[in-house]
Order: sequence, then structure tokens, then C-alpha cells
Amino acid sequence: MRSRVYLTLVLGMFISMAYAQPQDTLTTEQLLQRRGTSYSALIRPSRYLAFDVNHAVGGFRRYRYFIGDELHFKARGEKYREELYDVTDSTFSILMANEVMNRDEPVTFRLDEVQAILLHRRIPFITAAGTLFPIAGGVYLLADVVNNRGFYSNTLPVVGSLVLSGVLFHLISNPHIRVNKNHRLKVLRTY
Repeated sequence: MRSRVYLTLVLGMFISMAYAQPQDTLTTEQLLQRRGTSYSALIRPSRYLAFDVNHAVGGFRRYRYFIGDELHFKARGEKYREELYDVTDSTFSILMANEVMNRDEPVTFRLDEVQAILLHRRIPFITAAGTLFPIAGGVYLLADVVNNRGFYSNTLPVVGSLVLSGVLFHLISNPHIRVNKNHRLKVLRTY
């Protein structure tokens, strides 16, 4: 019994000594780069895109897009969802795949060419409900048809409310905001 206790203590001390060995410490720059693009912009002065949204209900909100962030927007009649490559005073660039040359090439957009910014917010329960409620409505309708061997109109209000609430929750989580006088896209700098 005593030998087991001593063996457990010695083994525990050996394991704790193995984990307690000193490791190389990271510099401030390395720690900021690990945290993400918004923190790595603090290392050196740089430009970034700022999308200022002034809602009638909810007030003012600023969305920041740093180099390396994914930007989902509509410009020139097409939707783009690419990584932000470069930002200048009046333009920004994204990298797009050129299949002929088999490489990524920068495509530059002026700020006034952007028609809308497509946001993707993760709101607890609301975002998940936007996906699950229409599926639940379809399963409920299918189960009713299979169980009752026919289609009954009393299930339509339940199915319709599930599908409509799912669509509403999806629109709340993923709004498409047009760039206009109340919602402005501009370039700012970090110092």
C-alpha cells in the first residue's frame, strides 16, 4: 500500500517536472499576430475598410475589414466573397483565382463601385433557428402526410409559421446592407 502511494507521488512529481520546463516566450508582435488580423494591424500603421451603418432602429455600428479578412460584397453586378488583399486611399483589392494562369491575381475595386455589403452575424439561437425551422417544417409536413396517408390543410399553419420564421431569422442573421448616404464605406488608418 505504501509503495503504491510513493510510486504515485514520484510519478506525479516526474510528470509535473516534465511540464514545468521553460518554454520560449513569444514577443508582443507574435502574440498580436496569433490573435487575428485586427490585432496584427496594431503592429504597424496600415489602412483598413470601415463600413459605417446608421440604422433607424439600433443606431450606429461600424464594421471593420482588415487585410486578410474575408469580405462579402456586391459590386459590378456580381457577388464576391474573397479575402481582402490591399487597401489604398480610394480603392481596395481582393485576390481572385485565374484558372488560365493557375494563380491568384489581385482585382481592384473603387469604393463607389460597391453596391452592398453582405454581413454574416452569428446570433445565438437565431442563426441556428434560421436553418433548423424550415427543416423542421418540412419534416412535420412529411410526417403528417406519411402518418395520415394524405394531405390535410390543418398542418399548413404550423408548417408555414415554421418556414416563415426560419426565413425571417435567416434574414436577421445575414443582412444585405446597401451602400448609400446612411451606410458609408470608407478607408481609415491605424496608428
